[in-house]
Amino acid sequence: MRIGAIMWDITDKKLKFIRQLGVTDILVTFKKMRRIDHYDLRRLQAVKEKVETAGLKVAAVHGVPSRWYEKLRYGLPGRDREIENFERSIAAVGAAGIPVWGYQFHSLRVWRTSRTTPGRGGAHVTSYDHDLVAEMPPARQKPIGENEMWENFHYFLERVIPAAERAGVKMALHPDDPPTSPIAGFGCPFRSVEAFQRVIDLVPSEANGMIFCQGCFTEMGIDVYEAIRHFGKQKKIFYVHFRNVAGAVPSFRETFIDEGDVDMYRAMKTYKEIGYDGLFVPDHVPRIEGDTNYQHRSRAYAVGYIRALMHVVNSRHENRSLRTQREVDS
Repeated sequence: MRIGAIMWDITDKKLKFIRQLGVTDILVTFKKMRRIDHYDLRRLQAVKEKVETAGLKVAAVHGVPSRWYEKLRYGLPGRDREIENFERSIAAVGAAGIPVWGYQFHSLRVWRTSRTTPGRGGAHVTSYDHDLVAEMPPARQKPIGENEMWENFHYFLERVIPAAERAGVKMALHPDDPPTSPIAGFGCPFRSVEAFQRVIDLVPSEANGMIFCQGCFTEMGIDVYEAIRHFGKQKKIFYVHFRNVAGAVPSFRETFIDEGDVDMYRAMKTYKEIGYDGLFVPDHVPRIEGDTNYQHRSRAYAVGYIRALMHVVNSRHENRSLRTQREVDS
């Protein structure tokens, strides 16, 4: 098991900082993509070289601009051109030696009704209250139904997964966040264990899997530990967003990693028990006093907590293995 960090605006100082925390892997996300419609090999190679020079590894490309699948989302003419661009991106990711592309297929962006909800000690956390959505301004796009989203996603998946297989890239889908539907008239299908099993079954492939966003699955109000087992045993968890949440839809708030509804030690033990050996990523962290735009202090707190959990779980697992071996020997 390893710790990853999402990073944009990659600088030598940030890479040095994140390595000092004990992070081993970077998930690269690109913010400035206004005039670009696919990932190109040269850009990816340049980023990968910079990260590796700092003694770290690029484990994944994380995210995709929503405008790259505007026609796909609505099943409009021109969607095949967008798929061609996805295929070009996948080929570039594979050629750069990056094993995973974490992506989303949202009808809407990640939605919160507040980003300044008071958390512990006055830290700012994000929150969602479905009763307040009616007060939000209408989205600029035309609303789309959940069944349409499934049809258009299936069309997309049938074409990009073979491209991913050829390139040696794993495609990891992120849940809708918040996992409720509809929101402002928009269908949000990727919001349950059953929905993600459907995604996996639509196009069976080793390249078709998921980002297990533990925050989103907690927001669903389900048994998170059982969901970890369900997808982990199928080897469909390509990496984990390891964060905590209080409450579930229709109303929840994000929290510090050491509070909230999930027993994070129990969660970490569950990942270990099902043989998951991939990345744990603190994707969202609270905004705490005196922090930077990258939230250096808050990220350091989350990474330290994850490292401690991993140490305890690994140590206890090793001790159990030694006891079992002694019993066999005797």
